[in-house]
Amino acid sequence: MKTLAIETSCDDTSLGIISYDGETFQVDKLIAYSQIKEHQPFGGVLPEIASRLHSEKIIRLLQEIWFEEIEKVDFISVTAHPGLPGSLVVGKSTAQLLGARFQKPVKEINHIHGHIFSILLERKKSDLQLPMVMLTASGGHNDLYLVTKQENSPDRGRGSEAEEGVINTQTIGEYRIQKIGYTLDDASGEAFDKVSKMLGGPYPGGPRISQQALQGKPNPEFHFKRILLPKDQQGNYLFSFSGMKSQVAFLLDKRKKEGKTLSQQDIADIAYEFQEATIETLANRLLKASKEHGTKTIALAGGVSANNRLVEYLSQEIETHNQEEYIKEHNEEVAFLYPTKKVYSTDNGAMIGLVGILTNYFNS
Repeated sequence: MKTLAIETSCDDTSLGIISYDGETFQVDKLIAYSQIKEHQPFGGVLPEIASRLHSEKIIRLLQEIWFEEIEKVDFISVTAHPGLPGSLVVGKSTAQLLGARFQKPVKEINHIHGHIFSILLERKKSDLQLPMVMLTASGGHNDLYLVTKQENSPDRGRGSEAEEGVINTQTIGEYRIQKIGYTLDDASGEAFDKVSKMLGGPYPGGPRISQQALQGKPNPEFHFKRILLPKDQQGNYLFSFSGMKSQVAFLLDKRKKEGKTLSQQDIADIAYEFQEATIETLANRLLKASKEHGTKTIALAGGVSANNRLVEYLSQEIETHNQEEYIKEHNEEVAFLYPTKKVYSTDNGAMIGLVGILTNYFNS
C-alpha cells in the first residue's frame, strides 16, 4: 500500500510518499518547506503568515513529485486537525483537488496520531511491542497516551473527540489509543521558546537552550522546582510548564533589581538547569505511567523528542529500571522507542501517511 501525504498544520509545508510492504513502513520521498525564518522576527508563528506561505509553497513542492508517482499511490492522506485553521484549509483543499484530478480517495488524519506513530517510520510493525505509553511533546502539545491492541469492535474507527480536536480514546487500525495525561497550560516546547527569548535567544528556543546547556553546569544560585502535579479527578497525569517558565522570569527579575548582570556562563547555567528541570518532569510522568500500566514499550515523539539530553536521560532511567526488574525477576525488559531520524520528530508528511496506511490497510 502506498500513499501521498500532506501536512500543513502549523509552519511546515511537508509532502511525502510512504509505502508499506506488509512488514516495514518505508519513506519513499519526503520534501518540506520550513517557515522558521519568516516567523523568527515575531518570536512565534503568525497564523496569517503561515497560511499564506503554505499557499505559496505547496504547489512548488508538488512539482518535485512526478505525476507518475502520484498516479501510483492508492490514496491521499492529509492532516485535518488539530492545527491552525487557515493552514489546515490549504492542505485539505490541495488534497481534495489532487484526489479529484487523479481519482484517488482522500483520508483525513489527526496530527497527534501522526506523532504517536512516527516511531514506526523506517521500522517494522513488529518492532512495536504493546502495551506502550507514549509522550508527545512539542510547542503545541504535551500529552501522554496509552496504546494497546484493539480487538474487533463495532466502535472501531469512530472514537470520541475532546476539546481542540485531541482524541481521548480512538482506534486506528488495530491499535487503541487512550489519552492519559495532558498539560494545563504551556507545553514544554512553548516553555523552551519563552525561556530562550528571556535569555536573549531566537525562536524556536529548543535548539538554542540545548546548545547553551552544553556549556552550563549545576549552579547553587539557579535552582528550579520540578512541578509534579497530582492526577486529575479522572486519574489523568497533569503537566504544568507555565510555572517552570515563571521561575526563570522571577529569577531574572530579582537579579535585575539587585543590579546583577548575566554573564555568558550565567546564561548557560540557567539554560542547563531549566532543561534539566523540564526533562526530569517529563521523564517522571512518563516512567510512572509506564509502571502503572505495565507497558512493554516507552516511547517519545514530537519536536521535543529531538532533544538529545531528553533521549539520553530516558535511556539511562529505562536501563536502570530494566536492570532492577531483571534482578528482581519481576518483569521483562521495557523497550525505548523514538523517531529514527530527527526530521520525523518535527511536523512531517511521512507520519501522516503512515497513519493513513494504518487506518486503510488494517481496517480493510
